[in-house]
Amino acid sequence: MNTKEWEKIPNVDMNCFGCGSENHHGLKMTFERKQEKIRSIVIVPDHLRGWSNIVHGGVLSTICDEIMGWAAMHLAKRFMLTKTINTSFLKPVTIGSKLKALGYIKERIDERNAIMAGEIYNEKGQLCTMSIGEFALFTPDNFKKLNIVPNDLISKMAGVFNRG
Repeated sequence: MNTKEWEKIPNVDMNCFGCGSENHHGLKMTFERKQEKIRSIVIVPDHLRGWSNIVHGGVLSTICDEIMGWAAMHLAKRFMLTKTINTSFLKPVTIGSKLKALGYIKERIDERNAIMAGEIYNEKGQLCTMSIGEFALFTPDNFKKLNIVPNDLISKMAGVFNRG
């Protein structure tokens, strides 16, 4: 991987609310990796607004959860499930603005747990939202045992985050 450029990460679940390109009600987030960070550029659509023209706080929490989850998968090379998430809203975020979300590992507790960080910046580069979350990490075989995602999708996803 060229460490000077952001490398696009392919998605295999097209119906996810956060990252599914075919989910017409979702965020359609796409992701890139550069060294030990994952990035997504997001424009929140009008139908996900809260009061007036402000992005709903639940949507901002979802963006943070999604960027932290992708960071867990692609940086720790493990499947993950969110255990806890704590989100701080520092500045209002307006609908239609171009946001930059960043995710990274804050602390790798052990092979099965990690503390992740997610941040959302506005067009001026100001930090608007930040989250810290604890994530449970799973090998593909252990994730299959949960029986919550079809095995063929697990295999496709593992192929993506285990490359490079």
